[in-house]
Amino acid sequence: MVEYELFYLVGETKEAELPRIKEVVAKIVTDEGGVFLAPETEEKRKLAYMVKKETRGIYIARRFTLPDHDEQDQETVEVHPMNKINRALMLSKDVLRFLILRADELPELKAIPRVEKPKTEGKNNRYERRGAMRAMPEAPVTKDEGNKAVSSEQIDQQLKTKLDI
Repeated sequence: MVEYELFYLVGETKEAELPRIKEVVAKIVTDEGGVFLAPETEEKRKLAYMVKKETRGIYIARRFTLPDHDEQDQETVEVHPMNKINRALMLSKDVLRFLILRADELPELKAIPRVEKPKTEGKNNRYERRGAMRAMPEAPVTKDEGNKAVSSEQIDQQLKTKLDI
């Protein structure tokens, strides 16, 4: 038996139909003699680029086993089961993208914890992110300036000397 990993993408608009889509994909693999293994990961993420008018999607990864090509009866098998699985997934309108790999040297299948940043709205937040609207630091207060009381006559006198009036 050979172990494979199936990694496929379903668009966010089909999230309500996700259980049905998972069943269809599972049926495609099991009809060709595949047996699914226990761990399954599912993650909703923003796509790097638009795929078939979708900007967000749900990634699903599952592992399964198929009989090795040598284990099958060569006379009864005309087309390898992996070719049939690839063709069925390519023709599926629900699966946007998929990838099937041999899982011999792949790490254990587990979910990666991710934290999505909340989307900011408006142009003003752009300036705040760049740091253009930071608060000005307060001027340091010296001991003499803080305790000294100045009368209005002294202020007038200082203005006359500075302005040469």
